[in-house]
Amino acid sequence: MDRIGGTHLFVLDEIDHLNDPDALLYEFPRARANGHIETAKVGIIGISNNYTFRNSLSSKVKSTLMEQEIAFSTYDAGELQTILRDRAERAFIDGVCEQSALSACAAFAAKDDGSARQAIDLLREAADAAQKADDGTISNVHVERVRDRVNRGQLRDKIDDQTMHAQLVLEAVARQQQEVGGAVRTKQIQQRYEQVAESWGQDPLTSLKSVQNHLDDLQMLGFLIRSDENHGREGGRSYRWEVDMNLETVIDVREDIEGQESASS
Repeated sequence: MDRIGGTHLFVLDEIDHLNDPDALLYEFPRARANGHIETAKVGIIGISNNYTFRNSLSSKVKSTLMEQEIAFSTYDAGELQTILRDRAERAFIDGVCEQSALSACAAFAAKDDGSARQAIDLLREAADAAQKADDGTISNVHVERVRDRVNRGQLRDKIDDQTMHAQLVLEAVARQQQEVGGAVRTKQIQQRYEQVAESWGQDPLTSLKSVQNHLDDLQMLGFLIRSDENHGREGGRSYRWEVDMNLETVIDVREDIEGQESASS
């Protein structure tokens, strides 16, 4: 880098998946101070969909990075259609992909979380379905046919991206909510979380605060909905939580993840 000179920017996509982010993110910005380079400058651009990633970094790393956050809004249906149209023109022969397929993929993805990846996955799976059915074109009918399977795969990826204890807390909320038929209190979740953790052979976190932190993170990421309860003259405030997605699917996905981990161990 010294030979080339100038400033070198390293772009780390899905930076939250680094095995040991503290080590890399602490050493990189200090490369000149530690004598690894003399004249060149280095910078890091980290890309992540996990808004809580920075909370997991140590204070010394945050101080060293002096980072600036740039938040990008999710795509709307019109923007997703533009992205899909570009992909379809490259992937398919003219006339094979109907506009109805592009509109359906964009609408479903925009209604969920505005993910271009989800929209593209829907289109790809719809194309496979059309090919297997020996249909001449890809339409919204094929998109409808594969929608549930793609959504389940997307949900599995999102859950699998969370830490083990965040997953256990999410599963605890889902199971408790399924049992009582509605939103559940934090204390109930902690008790259920301990049961869930032990059932999967994990040592549960012992403090209520740790469970609350995971609940807050899961709410921020769109997994949970929180409602406040003001106790009026009695004083204080408590929260109720509920999963913002299909309960059975969340539980099934968690069981799939645990089953896969057991099979690979």
